[in-house]
Amino acid sequence: MHLKAVFSGAIAVTGLVVLVWVLKPPSHAEPLRLLSSNQCLECHAGVAAEWQQSHHQFAFENPEVRKLSNDFANQECIACHAPRPVLSFQPGERVLARQSERALGVDCLTCHAHPEGGVGTKNPSAKLDAPCRPRYSARMASVEHCAACHNQHKTVEQWRAAPAALQNNGCIDCHMPTNFRQGGRQGRNHAFPASHDLAALQSAVEMKVGRNAEGAWVSVYNHGAGHNFPTDERSRAADLQVRWAGADGSWGTWLAVHRFRDPYRDETDLVNTQLPAGATEQFILPLADGMENSDTQTAEVRLLYRTNPYMPDDEAQELVRLVLQS
Repeated sequence: MHLKAVFSGAIAVTGLVVLVWVLKPPSHAEPLRLLSSNQCLECHAGVAAEWQQSHHQFAFENPEVRKLSNDFANQECIACHAPRPVLSFQPGERVLARQSERALGVDCLTCHAHPEGGVGTKNPSAKLDAPCRPRYSARMASVEHCAACHNQHKTVEQWRAAPAALQNNGCIDCHMPTNFRQGGRQGRNHAFPASHDLAALQSAVEMKVGRNAEGAWVSVYNHGAGHNFPTDERSRAADLQVRWAGADGSWGTWLAVHRFRDPYRDETDLVNTQLPAGATEQFILPLADGMENSDTQTAEVRLLYRTNPYMPDDEAQELVRLVLQS
């Protein structure tokens, strides 16, 4: 009986060992030596697909950037269009340009490569034994992380000066909205919808038209952006225009009302006309040739957004169009 009990016990222990071996988590994956953002694609295909739709992806190849920088003869621009890993610099410190794989623009390693190895993440519950060896970094969710490039034109300083209600949102709250990928996994959208996304641009401003003792007017209210409108790249411009209907109902030509823009340093004849966060500006609409007043005239007013100040009207994005009835 004693031997039978021992034998039965041995079988039970063996079964338990087998069960534990089957159910135990896999051993730590070998860490990757991260040399290129192309290594991220296999494990993070969903994120990579979003990034492929972003302007970060072709920051170095963007034809508008190439034209405005004289094909990067202005080498100062390269640092933010093909930057070294941001986490290798102090918070808010401006990055330097990298020498390799510049065609990848602002890539995965730009934002995530950690100076102590692995990748930085704002997720405190990240799988630490993943091949890329993620490391939690609170800085990843802060405005200082974005400031390395995006404060070059004072966007983060504008955010710091914004009304408290708009400061409650950091960069990623507006520029990386929550996204659900295959399998229902939640993450942040790496397409960075904002300055190149019509809905995001429209959510930044509110426009109204009306009449008062001075004439017909239009107002623009920056109620949705936590920084100036438009901001960052000085090539961006937003133009208010008006056109008047004639007696026969036909429309006249579009007339310039106002341009919102921060000019380049060499444009010494221009001043900064951006619309600060939380601010409202009102403008009297110019009259068409031969018009004495606007009291009995119908007008259309529109706001056009341009990524290049010299972009033709038919290539600009129309954010708002309002009708002022006679």
